[in-house]
Amino acid sequence: MFLLIAILLGVAAGMVMGGRPHNLVRVPLRWNGLIFLALSIQVLSSTDRLPIPSSLVPSVYVLSNLIALIWLGRNIRVQGIPCAMLGSVSNLAAIVANGGRMPVDGGLLLGALPPNRVLATGQTRLTWLSDRFLLPPPFPFPTVFSIGDLLIGLGIAWLMVAGMRPTAREAASPPSTDVAA
Repeated sequence: MFLLIAILLGVAAGMVMGGRPHNLVRVPLRWNGLIFLALSIQVLSSTDRLPIPSSLVPSVYVLSNLIALIWLGRNIRVQGIPCAMLGSVSNLAAIVANGGRMPVDGGLLLGALPPNRVLATGQTRLTWLSDRFLLPPPFPFPTVFSIGDLLIGLGIAWLMVAGMRPTAREAASPPSTDVAA
């Protein structure tokens, strides 16, 4: 959910700054199948109806994060990606340090604990990197998130704004004032 919010905010900010969504096709992202694979695996590892045994969830969740890191590394020169990569590394550190699941502050839970999460306790490692912040109601989709999620979101929003910038030719040409009759 946090990623979708970042994309929408990035597009809105890009448009306010004079950018156009069609310019995003110029962003030189590579190996895009990897990020879709990583996100798909993460969605599967966060559902109650898993197509995999629950004992494999931690390994599969770590694998999905590693796949995302490979994609980020391949695209490291694209604006915003270094920030998203820092967030991804932060999340992966918290996940690996806690047995393959992201710790979440129990006081912030808004529903059932997904299989790829674990309640933070006194034994939780790297607590400061865990899901410990809340985007609360009245937001339509209240969300618990981490510092890593925030950095990923900022990086993706940055990528959207930078990618939507007008080309040099678009910026140099005056806006059309023709009125169709």
